[in-house]
Amino acid sequence: MTPRALLIAAAIALPCTASAATTWAGVDATTRGYGLHAGLSVFQVPVLGTLGVEATAERAWRKDNPSRFAAGVTLRDLNLPLTRIDAFASAGAEYAGRFGVYTEGGLRGPLLGPSGWRAFVRGSTASGFGAGVGLELRF
Repeated sequence: MTPRALLIAAAIALPCTASAATTWAGVDATTRGYGLHAGLSVFQVPVLGTLGVEATAERAWRKDNPSRFAAGVTLRDLNLPLTRIDAFASAGAEYAGRFGVYTEGGLRGPLLGPSGWRAFVRGSTASGFGAGVGLELRF
C-alpha cells in the first residue's frame, strides 16, 4: 500500500469529530477577568482535527490590571475516543499591559444544539498562568 493510500484509509477509519465547526464565538470567565473569543477554521487536518485562527479580548476583574488582547492559531476538534469531548491547543501573541506570547489548552463538550462548554488553562509571558471556563456557539 502506498503512503497516500494509508493516509486515506486512516482518515476514513478515524474521522474527525462530528462537532467540527467552521466558525465559533463564545464568552469566558477566567482567573484574570472575563471576555469574548471568536475564531474561524482554516482547514481540516485528517485524523487530528481543525486548524484555525482565534482572537480574544478580556477585561480584567480588577481595574488596576490591564485588559488582555490576543490572536493565535488553534488546533481544535481533537477527538477523545468514546466521549463527546474534544481537546484543543492554541498558541499566539498577546497584549496585557505588555506584549508576550501564550499557549493554551483545554477541553470542549456539547450542551444543546450548536452550544457547548469549554474549560482551559493558559501560560503566558505577559499575563502569567491562568485558567477559565466558558460557553461557545459553533457554526
